[in-house]
Amino acid sequence: MRLLITIKKMQNHSLKILFFILMPICALAQSKYFSEYEVKAAYLEKFTHFIDWPAKVNIADTNKPFILGIIGSNHFNALLKDKFRTKKIEGKKVEILEVSTLEEIALCNILFISKLESTKIDQILSYTENKPILTISDNVENSKNGVIIILFLKSSHIYFQINKDALQRSGLYASTLLLNLSKDINIEEN
Repeated sequence: MRLLITIKKMQNHSLKILFFILMPICALAQSKYFSEYEVKAAYLEKFTHFIDWPAKVNIADTNKPFILGIIGSNHFNALLKDKFRTKKIEGKKVEILEVSTLEEIALCNILFISKLESTKIDQILSYTENKPILTISDNVENSKNGVIIILFLKSSHIYFQINKDALQRSGLYASTLLLNLSKDINIEEN
């Protein structure tokens, strides 16, 4: 009986933590004052609280920056640079890298692939395949290609889907709290 009470307390505690972490995203998504990409930037930051990188990545080395790469130029680059100017991920200073060559992908801890780069998705993912790089895109079609997290707009709300097979191949670990919030994508409704 005591074990059951302890488990329930832990579940309630986890749900409270999740609520407080994701609450700002919900507020952003509902606000008319924030753009779609401001909400997506908030999601990028919040995802890092629920993802663990394997020890071989040396994520604990705070002397090296956390690299958030963006492939495909758009207005998101400046927004992310501003958002992460003072924030840290995994205790590390965040560096935004505008990826201009495929070889630079190997430097990234997170790689955001814009809609503009969808024609090169197979080439891009060949550099992330089986590597601990969290790939994120806002193109629903990229979920079929092996991107780990897809952000999508549906009924004026931003949702995300996690490709669990791609996540497993990457060697990254996602909290079950994050996995449970992931939505299935019905492309016809987008």
